[in-house]
Order: sequence, then C-alpha cells, then structure tokens
Amino acid sequence: MKTGKINLHASAVVFLVSAMLLSVGCTDSTPRDRTQSSSDNDAAKMAAIKAVNSPVRPKKNHGMVKEVKIGGGYTYARVDISGDDFWLATAMTALKPGQKIAWKDYALMKNFKSSALNREFDKILFVDRLIDEAVKVAAQRRGIVTESMKGAGYSFIRVDENGNSIWLAAPETALTIGQSIEWRGGAQMHNFTSRTLNRVFDKIIFIDSVHTS
Repeated sequence: MKTGKINLHASAVVFLVSAMLLSVGCTDSTPRDRTQSSSDNDAAKMAAIKAVNSPVRPKKNHGMVKEVKIGGGYTYARVDISGDDFWLATAMTALKPGQKIAWKDYALMKNFKSSALNREFDKILFVDRLIDEAVKVAAQRRGIVTESMKGAGYSFIRVDENGNSIWLAAPETALTIGQSIEWRGGAQMHNFTSRTLNRVFDKIIFIDSVHTS
C-alpha cells in the first residue's frame, strides 16, 4: 500500500512539473511571436510609406551615376538625383559610377520589363541622350527669388542673379521669397505689357519652367 501511494505521488509530481514547463514554454514563445509579428508589421508599414513618398518624377534633370548595366542595346544607369534613386535607359553610352550626368527630355515608363536584364523596373526614364553635367550646368542660370506674382496662368518672378535684377515669366509655379531657382534658355521680350497685372516690363525672359534648388 505504501509503495502504491509513493508511485501515485511521484506521478502527480511529474504531471505538475510537465504542466509547469508547458506553461512556461507557451509564456516564453508568445511574446517572441508577438514581437516578430509587430516587427514585420512595422517593416511593412515603413515600406508602404516609403513607396508612397517616393517621387514619381525626378526633382532635377541631372545626378550622379551609382550603377551601370548593359543589355538589349541600351545602357541602364541607376542615378542619384537629390537623394532619390532613379533608373535611366539610353542608347549605348560609356558610363561609370561616380560620373555626373545630365539630360533634357525623357519619357517615364512604369513597370517596364527588360528581357535582356531579366528584371522589371517599377519606374524608369528613357532618355534621348546624356551629357556631362558640367556642360548642362554651364548653360543653366540660377538666382534668388525677390518678388513673385501670378497672372493669366503665369508666374512673374523677379530674380537676383549675381547682383543683377531680372524678370522671368514661367508657367504658374509655387515659389517663395528667398528661394533659389534654376532655369535654362528662354526668349527675352522688351516693353512687354501684362494686362492682368496692369504692368509694363522693360525686359522679361519667358522660360519653359523653373526648378527649385
């Protein structure tokens, strides 16, 4: 009888210890699973936010080459444009990482599949031709906005360019006083009258667009 009692007691102890271990195991694993799940959710949210905030079009038309690939008669270049990465595709061109390049016209394509590279680009700019950034910058002008007004779909902008005050007319653009802008080319007009502003400009340069810098 005593032996039976001892065995029964031992079985009960084993059962209780096993139950405790199982309980501890469940308690330990649950926070890990929750932490991992939370981490995965946070990563997914950050990826979604980054995708939403990623600009569709580049802020500027020049940047630095970070990576180059050749395929299908094209040169593909991953370019850093003001901190954002963009892929460009152009006719076969000798490029190397670290090189600063510029371009003018481009066509934006989304979800482009390159059979030659066996990869799909979320977005890629097809550029007619690339030029050295130094050449592009030499033809580019820059100044500080000192006055801005809107009328008839245009922005009339007075700019301080190296101490010289000049007027520009560009498609309506949101600008602030003190902002640095860049532009290229343009057609200068003398004694131009703006009926909307009821004002005559002795000299004003009409340009296609302005770029903030």
